[in-house]
Amino acid sequence: LSGPVAGWGLPGVTGLQMWVDEQNAGCGLLGRPVELHLFDNEYIASKALQGARQLVLENEVSFITGIGGTTGDSQIPFLTDNGVFYAPLATADLGPDRPYTIAGTDVFPRGEMMRPVYIRSIYPELSTMAIISQEDPTAEVGQAWEVAAAMAVGWDVVYDEHFGVETADFAPVVTAVLATNPDYVSMAVTWPDYIPLIMEQLYLQGFEGPIDANYIEWSTVLPKVPAEWAAKVKGFESYPRFDDPWWGEPSMQHTFADNWTARYGPGGPEDVGTPMTGIDWLYNPTLQIWANGVEKAGTLDPDSVIEAIRSNPWVMTLEGPATITGEEMWGIRNMMSQP
Repeated sequence: LSGPVAGWGLPGVTGLQMWVDEQNAGCGLLGRPVELHLFDNEYIASKALQGARQLVLENEVSFITGIGGTTGDSQIPFLTDNGVFYAPLATADLGPDRPYTIAGTDVFPRGEMMRPVYIRSIYPELSTMAIISQEDPTAEVGQAWEVAAAMAVGWDVVYDEHFGVETADFAPVVTAVLATNPDYVSMAVTWPDYIPLIMEQLYLQGFEGPIDANYIEWSTVLPKVPAEWAAKVKGFESYPRFDDPWWGEPSMQHTFADNWTARYGPGGPEDVGTPMTGIDWLYNPTLQIWANGVEKAGTLDPDSVIEAIRSNPWVMTLEGPATITGEEMWGIRNMMSQP
């Protein structure tokens, strides 16, 4: 909820609170009210374990969600021993020894493959690609998948490196990237706080080709670069906005956007001071799948819940109907696959 990765976490609290309030306006879960408890681990592994212990032992939670990666690795053994579900963003956190870990909302790292494939399809005249992100296990996994997909569709990857998480001056980082003359630059799974700084340097150092990243929050980027330049480089990323007209009206996405804006948007009673992002809804779909399993099982017992989840041919979520897969990729059927 704070620190350089907060852009992936903090906005998601809004969607979670909306879900809790909607549940409690009805019958709650199993006829009991739902409570949302927050713990800020600052994306530090030791604090994540501290938070997991507090949430389970003091607040008696049955479901924890978060970004995953290094923080997930620190929590999952404790949560597994205590029969608590964990829902990270990264499906790479799944494994046979993690029976109560479910993931798939942002299709990471499968989603990382889509961007270089798509960009190749609309810029067939370009050939070279550079890719960077910070030194972090989750970023390394995502970058590896993106590079593999890029190579598979013909990109010549001329730069593939990670910068230190302590980096504050991105001028030399971008200078090294551009020295390889890439036609296309990917920031891969770069943390949200670093994205505006890297894009500012790409602008200042004259890059004008397409740019992508796992996620770009434009409200933090546009104060640092001209809108005309941003329009030229596009900034392809992986999270849809639910206020995008593509969803159509009526649709559950459009309804979510309307409700979010009325509550958290300009002039709303809980105005957060920023437009709705692609993160506001991001933690809800896996929560919806878990809650569906709880109601179907009629209990919070984790073994009964995971059996109920796997028994569904699909579960409706904010992203559409999700099937339950994952055996071939991760050795366990705990991956949520949205359309």
